[in-house]
Amino acid sequence: MGKVNKLGQYKGIQVKVEKHIATDEEVNQQIEAMVSQNPTFVEKDGEVAHGDMTTIDFEGFKDGVAFEGGKAEGHQLEIGSGQFIPGFEEQMIGMKKGETKDLNLTFPEDYGMADLAGADVVFKVKLHKVENKQESELNDEFVASLNVPNMQTVEDLQNQMKVQLQSQHDQTYRTNVENAIFEKLIEDSEVEVNDEDIQRAMEQHIQHIRMDLAKQGMQLEQYLQMMGMNQETLLQQLAPSAKQQATFEAIIDEIANVENLTTTDEEIDQQIEMIAQQNQMTKEEVLERVSAADLKHDYNRVKASQLVIQSANINE
Repeated sequence: MGKVNKLGQYKGIQVKVEKHIATDEEVNQQIEAMVSQNPTFVEKDGEVAHGDMTTIDFEGFKDGVAFEGGKAEGHQLEIGSGQFIPGFEEQMIGMKKGETKDLNLTFPEDYGMADLAGADVVFKVKLHKVENKQESELNDEFVASLNVPNMQTVEDLQNQMKVQLQSQHDQTYRTNVENAIFEKLIEDSEVEVNDEDIQRAMEQHIQHIRMDLAKQGMQLEQYLQMMGMNQETLLQQLAPSAKQQATFEAIIDEIANVENLTTTDEEIDQQIEMIAQQNQMTKEEVLERVSAADLKHDYNRVKASQLVIQSANINE
């Protein structure tokens, strides 16, 4: 672990952080965005036109044989959204409710399924409903249509939006306060960290990135490819924050040491219990993945961090 040559003042750190209060203007902007994202659909009798929302049944055939994954019933398709292969939506323009039509189409050459890539196909489409998409109007009826618990009127929406925005501002404020406190602590301390410390912090960063991406159903390698990066570029980007993290951990460990902070077996048992509940695991399964000694170390760090935060003087 890094060597702390000088530990800066860690009690009573003074920082100035701006606190933001949610304004009516912000609330109205959010509500306007919500209204535009939730258009109203009004059924019409005429022909399908660009921008209409249609409800269709369809089935795709290649050489007269239905292919897998080419069939759906009651599917909602916005004309012009580009949801389907080129030509599908365009050939539906002019159709009327109740009409059935054969669409003669060609799958793109680079289509994901090899047996359909570049293939000529016929989609048999039945049109059940045509709706006109219109900008919604902000009124109690619109608010009720959102089906949000305890929200029936425009006033309810405004109140809830203000609470939600203020909660976001408060969270940002708390994060900014902590960052400002710890930045000051790092600035006032002198620490030597070696490559091993930085490497460990780097691996933790990458692990967090992997977990965040996994929640979106993506792997790190896919993400890097999408961003036009490779592993080396990522490591270069993470190096400064990994060094900062390693420095911070050395300082926090030093504070825990100076303050003689300890964590009891009972506290660790409670932590294991909590981790087990959060992840639907047994306590034994948790202990297979993390050791009690590591948890104690982490908990000491949490106590040291809290000591620094709680004793700080914050000017808003």
